[in-house]
Amino acid sequence: MTSCGVTSTNTNRNEFEYVFSIQGQIYHKIGSLLSMLNDDHKFLQIYFIGNEEQEIDQRCTKFNGLRRKIIQDIQRILHKYNQLIYIFRTTLDRLISDDYKIVVRADKRPCREHERRLNSHQTDEVAIVIVDNENTSCDIIVQRRRKGLQRIAEKHRSYDALQYPLIFLHGEDAYHFNLKHIHPETGIETNKKVTSKEFYAYRLMIRDNEIYNHILNTRRLFQQFLVDMYAKIEAERMLYIRLNQETTHRRIRPSFIQPSRRDHK
Repeated sequence: MTSCGVTSTNTNRNEFEYVFSIQGQIYHKIGSLLSMLNDDHKFLQIYFIGNEEQEIDQRCTKFNGLRRKIIQDIQRILHKYNQLIYIFRTTLDRLISDDYKIVVRADKRPCREHERRLNSHQTDEVAIVIVDNENTSCDIIVQRRRKGLQRIAEKHRSYDALQYPLIFLHGEDAYHFNLKHIHPETGIETNKKVTSKEFYAYRLMIRDNEIYNHILNTRRLFQQFLVDMYAKIEAERMLYIRLNQETTHRRIRPSFIQPSRRDHK
């Protein structure tokens, strides 16, 4: 549903190995729900063509060798179960003009559930607003029809589901900055925030009581997802260093440096 861009890519393919590597920053961008007049439908816009056969045709023309029956089955599953597609489709009918927008809030907690449950989106997480309304920089704002692309903040809870709908079939919430640790004995939420490294290490871990972890079995898509999420971890780490330069400087001060007389005073 979103496009993935990087500064430089290096994808190596041979008979036995597939490697997805990047150099620089990864970013995701999203366009409008409907294409401009006389333009082809791309990414998210393909879901709202309104005709199943035309939707399949558009996907099959983008990539060679796709099996039409498989594409049809995947389309039907996504339209039926993916909550993000459902939200966009139902809200699109209520947009009066191109000046109105669909806003997916970054700080909205799943309805009737705790944040850590990673629930799928609910319909009341979306609001229709006019252009002049204020929104945070982390909100996803989708317009009915416009030129250009909008960059999505990697800390938004829908960042992963929009880029990897086949991995997150229901449009589940993923990592975000307000995710808190839970005390293992009491089950009570603590004040300590979960880091992206902790979150994705937990999601990718192989456990004895789990029969199947579908993320680990998505083959080439898993390679891209892994690199993408690692880039997110590094971006969060660099952001912390930038916002906490004085604290970080004191923490990494070499122990062999002797304090001056002024320090003693």
